[in-house]
Amino acid sequence: MNIRRIALLALVGLGAIGPAGPAYADDAGWRRQVAALIGAKYSYPRSAQLRGEQGSAKVKVAFSSAGKVLSVDLIQSSGSAILDREAVRIPMKVGAFPAPPPGSRSQIVLPIVWQIDER
Repeated sequence: MNIRRIALLALVGLGAIGPAGPAYADDAGWRRQVAALIGAKYSYPRSAQLRGEQGSAKVKVAFSSAGKVLSVDLIQSSGSAILDREAVRIPMKVGAFPAPPPGSRSQIVLPIVWQIDER
């Protein structure tokens, strides 16, 4: 059994949440930095692996203007309580994020995917 690591780095899947307004040039770069930092802390809980649990969760992460995580909310369940808990924990493991660009959205939705490759 191989574990295929599919984290949230598929940037097409990253969505920004916030007030409507113009796109900011630095916004996409900031989202990529956030995704890379979270992807570096990605883990597949061993208990979920042993049970064959897999799925995709979405979390909404809110940041302060300094880049501190204010909250992490599960907005779409993976179908596994273990994976859902890990999805909420992953952004908290990072510690420091870069500050969002001035005037940009300070919340993003991140998909986190766990998949076991049975090949």
